[in-house]
This record gives sequence, structure tokens and C-alpha cells, in this order.
Amino acid sequence: MKSITRVLSALLVLAVILPAPPAAGQQGGDEVRNGALRVFLECAARGCESSHFRTEITYVNWVRDVRDSQLHVIMTSQGTGSGDEFLMDFIGREELEGTDDQLSYAHSDTDADFERLRGLTSVLAVGTARYSVLAGYGGPFSVVSASGEIEVPDLPPGLQGDVNDPWDYWVFRVSGNVELEGESKEDSHEVSGNFSANRTTETWKISVNGRGSFSRREVETSDTTTYLDERDDWSTDGRVFYSLAERWSAGVEAGASSSTRNNQDLGGQVGTGVEFSFFPYRDWTRKRMTLQALIYARYYDYEEETIYGKDTETVWESSLRWGLGLRQPWGQAYFNATAEAFLHNPRDFYRLSAGGSLSFRILRGLEWEVSGNVAKIRDQIFLSAEGISEEEILVQRRQLPTDFEFRISTGLSFTFGSIFNNVVNNRFGFVGGGRGGGGRFF
Repeated sequence: MKSITRVLSALLVLAVILPAPPAAGQQGGDEVRNGALRVFLECAARGCESSHFRTEITYVNWVRDVRDSQLHVIMTSQGTGSGDEFLMDFIGREELEGTDDQLSYAHSDTDADFERLRGLTSVLAVGTARYSVLAGYGGPFSVVSASGEIEVPDLPPGLQGDVNDPWDYWVFRVSGNVELEGESKEDSHEVSGNFSANRTTETWKISVNGRGSFSRREVETSDTTTYLDERDDWSTDGRVFYSLAERWSAGVEAGASSSTRNNQDLGGQVGTGVEFSFFPYRDWTRKRMTLQALIYARYYDYEEETIYGKDTETVWESSLRWGLGLRQPWGQAYFNATAEAFLHNPRDFYRLSAGGSLSFRILRGLEWEVSGNVAKIRDQIFLSAEGISEEEILVQRRQLPTDFEFRISTGLSFTFGSIFNNVVNNRFGFVGGGRGGGGRFF
């Protein structure tokens, strides 16, 4: 009873100290903008920062649910090899229904973040201003920027004419990381690195990737013995894809790898295949369905002899992959199915898998999400004949034998209250330190 009294007293003190929120007419530039276009922005693009757009574009009303909007904007992105292309689909609703449009903005990976955001904001501002006029809303239309000037986006590559590119469309990325952790009875460290080189044109798509990591973990158990877990994992691969026709592509791939978890001291592969797209590739961000047929030659040099008595072996594997992706005003859906088999014994060594995810808007503010995958596994030719110790099972050092695997999740989310989403407040945007560490910024 005393604790409840103390809580109520604290709340009463806060109610006296804290100022009352301003009335609806006292919010300055953040109030509901009477007579402004109602816009719902669906950000599905990498690097999309909706709070920035809501801060900069202040002549529309941003709403929280698509059912309250007059304009639905779906923003997606796709890699261009040297950066990203952002596609903005403008879908009219209510009196604007049937008035659809699409704008795009491309940027280079060498651009600074503020340059990318400036360009995206400008293109989005042009689109929303046009629909505001179509809906009968008058201006003025202005966009806030740090310099106070009206920003005009640069034309994306391909619309600027011929470009003198000394790098010939090649983009390189290098990264490395060292992590050290320690406690009284535990010590661990990990060193990792990544490398990539990509070149993308209308006809060719070339990529070279490499990654590697070494980790060491030493733990003193309750009986004063020490358990040591060392892992060495790396992989490198190269891929070349060629556009055969509007909906046909072909490619080759080669790579090498090492994996403690998969009992591989050294592995190598060479493969080739074709892909057919049921929809034009230009519609990829909104809808796609593809079918791939692939064949690989794989070589394995095992750390330990396998349950089939192999120290090394070379096998041929075929693969058939189907994928479907949809992003529409009602939600989004992704599905895939794969059939793989080793050609020397396809009846005994194969894998069948299927999965997907669905996000569906049921009612105003109510969304249902479900995702999962399932696989029938008959291709674990790498399993060690020496078996797996209890320690290796606990730390997941080795892959366990299994006939199947599955995962499924589902849930509902319900949002209610004010339909408007104009206000951005970045105070206390960073939380860090304390028990558990970590933090969040913006």
C-alpha cells in the first residue's frame, strides 16, 4: 500500500511540474495543416528516412494509415552497381484514384548521406506538389533545407548523356573488424574482413566478393577445466551475368570456402545457369517472378572423414529455384521454392525447401504478418564420422544431422489514434550505456 502511495505521489508531482501540452492552435508549424493533401508514405527502400521527409516537406499532411490518405507513395530501391536507384510510385486515392505516376532518383555510393537525402527530398517534393495541385489545394509549396535554398536534384545516370567514368563503372568496398571480449572466466576475440568489387551495366553484371573470420573463445568451466573453441571460416566467389533478352539472363559463378561448422577444410565450386523473368525486369521493385535452372560442380576437402568414408570428393549438383515478390497498396508478399539434388544419387541426396512472408492490411490500422519456411534435408554429405561432442552441440560448432527444418512466425499489429504524422521530435534520440550497453542514435 505504501509503494502505491509513493507512486501516486510521484505522478502528482510530475503533473504539477510538467507544463500542459499546447492547444491544437498553438503548435506552430507542426499543427494539422488544414486544406493540405493527405499523404501516406510507405518506405521500403534501403536508407529511407521518413522522419527527414516529414521535417522538410511541410505543405502536406502525413497520415499513419493508407486508408486515410489521398495519395499513397511507395518508395523502393534497387542496386545499380555504383549506387542505388530509388523508385517512388505515386498512387492516387479517393478523388485522385486512377491518377498514378512514378518518379526515380539515382545516386552513387560515393555521395554523402546529405546529398542522397537532398535529392530524394527534392524528387518526393515534386511529386507531392503535383498531386496537391491535382486535388485542388493551393500553394505555396516550399521545402525546408539546411542552406535555405531550393534544391533541384541532379539527373540520374543515363539521363545525363555520355559519362566520362575513369573507373569504368567498377565500385570497390573494403571493411575489417576486430572484436575483443573478456570476463573473469571467459575470453574471446574475433577478426573479420570483407571485400567486394562490382560492375553493373545494362548488359553485364559482374561481382567479386570475399569474406573471412577467425574466432577464438576460451571458457573456464565449473570444474576448473578449460574449453577452447577455435573457428576459421572464409569464402570468396565471383559471378558474371549477361542479359540475353528482355526476360532472359545467363550467368556463371565460381568460388572457394572453408567452414568449421560444415566440416570443410577447403571447398570449391563452379556453376552456370539461366534465369527467366515472368515480368519485365523494370517492374522488379513492385512485382517479380523468376525461375532459375542451375548446375554446379563442387569439390570438398573435409577436416574429418565423413560418415560416407570420404576425405575428399567432387560432386555435381543441379538446382531449380522459383521466386515471387509483390509490393502493392494492400501489403507485400514474398514466396520461394527450391529443389536441389546431387546428380550421382538424386534419390538419396537432395533438398526441397519452400518459404515466404506476407504482410496484409486487414482494416484501418490493423496489419497481419506471417512468415516461415520448411525444408526436407537429405544432402548432408559433410557430416563427420567422429560424431559431435556435447560441447560442440552447446556452442553450435558443428552442424547437427537432421531430416528437416522449419520456422514459422505470425502476429498482428494494431495502431489507433490520430491519423496525422506531421510532427518530428528528435529529443532524447540517443540511449546508451548502463546495464547491457548498446545504444540508439536517430
